[in-house]
Amino acid sequence: MHAGRDGLLAAGILGVACLVLHLDFISCEPQPIYGTVNMSVTLYTSGSIPIKEIMWKKKKDKVVEWDEELLKPRAYPPFVDRVHLDITSGNLTIFNLTSSDEEDYEVELSSVTDTKFTLYVIEPLPFPTLNCTFTAENITVRCRIPETYSSHVNLIKYSWNCFSEQCQNSTNSSEVSIKRESDLSQEIECIISNPLSKQASSLVLATCVPDNSRHSFVIIAAVLFVVILAMFVLLYRRDFLKRGGERDRTEKEAINDRNSDPSSRLHTTP
Repeated sequence: MHAGRDGLLAAGILGVACLVLHLDFISCEPQPIYGTVNMSVTLYTSGSIPIKEIMWKKKKDKVVEWDEELLKPRAYPPFVDRVHLDITSGNLTIFNLTSSDEEDYEVELSSVTDTKFTLYVIEPLPFPTLNCTFTAENITVRCRIPETYSSHVNLIKYSWNCFSEQCQNSTNSSEVSIKRESDLSQEIECIISNPLSKQASSLVLATCVPDNSRHSFVIIAAVLFVVILAMFVLLYRRDFLKRGGERDRTEKEAINDRNSDPSSRLHTTP
């Protein structure tokens, strides 16, 4: 019993704590590996022993195998034409990743279990959406991920980029509050990230607060329009009345001219 305990030795494989249980077997905690949907990922072995045969497994199912008697590695469904096995190092590359590839993997090199992995396959990150509310004192900006995105949201971290100390002091928070008396012309940016990528969106703080001057401008413009329209109607009416008066005077003058012309008068015979 004590001899068995004394036979447990600590070893490091790719930075993962491993325990050597027997001379021909190495047990490791699975190493997390991340891959993006439709992209490729490589699982690396320790390469600590001479390689005469290689066997990669997904859980208990074979992925690909090779030994000195095989001319080339043999892949198994659904990995046919989707994997590349380096027979020198034992490294495995998987192409065109799908969510169904997500699982625990392990490799046996010359019948010795070398390294174990847990593969996580993640959808590309979307751009976050920013929205804000305001009170008399503060502006609260919230960073949201589209509801349609559900790929390992537990791995997503938040960070903020802005001039305010509140942004700098916010640790992995999806929202921040900023004093309303701050410079509203400044831009605030939310960055979301996972182990593979990051995306960012931003807004100008002024868009979070109603623009009273804009409303005033609309009201003033409406009043000016009414005043100008009234003046136009008034001027048009005055011009119309003026032209009407001049026409009446012209007609009266024409009648008076005819009446004063002797040749236009009618003479009666006594």
